[in-house]
Amino acid sequence: MKRLVRHLCSTLADNRSCVLATVGSQSGSTPRIAGTKMIVHEGGSIFGTIGGGLVEATAIREAASCLLQKKSAHKRFDLSNSEAAVSDMICGGTMDLYLEYIAPSSENMAVFQQLEKELHAGRRVILVSSINGEQPRFFVDHKGRVNREDLPSAVASLCRQTAAILSGAACVDCEGEQYLLSSFATGGHLVLVGAGHVAACTAEAAARVGFQVTVMDDREEFANKERFPQATTIQLLSTFAGCLDGLDIDSDTYVVIVTRGHLHDMEVLEQTLQTRAGYIGMIGSRRKRNTIYTQLLDKGVTEAQLGQVRCPIGMAIEADTPEEIAVSIVGELIYQRATGRRAWHLA
Repeated sequence: MKRLVRHLCSTLADNRSCVLATVGSQSGSTPRIAGTKMIVHEGGSIFGTIGGGLVEATAIREAASCLLQKKSAHKRFDLSNSEAAVSDMICGGTMDLYLEYIAPSSENMAVFQQLEKELHAGRRVILVSSINGEQPRFFVDHKGRVNREDLPSAVASLCRQTAAILSGAACVDCEGEQYLLSSFATGGHLVLVGAGHVAACTAEAAARVGFQVTVMDDREEFANKERFPQATTIQLLSTFAGCLDGLDIDSDTYVVIVTRGHLHDMEVLEQTLQTRAGYIGMIGSRRKRNTIYTQLLDKGVTEAQLGQVRCPIGMAIEADTPEEIAVSIVGELIYQRATGRRAWHLA
């Protein structure tokens, strides 16, 4: 997503218009999920993909019309009908495609430059665009703040409410206007508390699929750049007490607890449960988990809080080695990232 926004900013800086194609609401089986984006330039060249085939070809054709007329458009696809069948696109679902005409104005440049800045900092942003193009674009940041003060209160309130539960894209109606809300999500911030063998493998795998990685440990021989070359930040701790203090932990933060001991795990888990982390995972057996949970319940932690924790951590793939365990953990992180705030349904 960062590369796409960077490319869009570069296009505007070159004084060129473009069309941002966004997969909106979708149901059933479709080529790409809601929120997937692609940029279409004059002449039909593209950056990114929304799945290829009929959908992408139609998007490129419709985008040419948008660029010519300097207007945005909305296209609905039924991928279960005869038109899809003859195009080898029998997905069996429906999807809405929004084509936003974006002119190289100073106002648009400011919005997308700020969007790039937020993404570079690892923060999720919801871009809000008027469907008919009559209202300026604005965005809702990761803390629910709207970056425009002149919006009608009803519009600002509805956008905040929708942004709080949005993981892809959605269209809302308010005061006679339609707005497209589109999530520009980062790869996510992975906080690895513990720097042992599993952490080293997990950091490598997570970085490869786009996570920013922070590693924490109280052992200098483990928490160092040689062992974690992919990490953005490495913190050498004097103690695990208060180790999360000062971190901006929100729903795009994934905390994985893999310390070297039961007591450290419990100490870190108790801290993590006081945060807004979107994912909390702790390594260990069910027996270890139950022991820690019992102790935390005695300290006032609730069953609902413990229900947020994935322990034993990782997808059930019979992982055994540190490398395999890392794959199972990162698979779970990818799933959480893709599904956002939707309920877990993995075994």
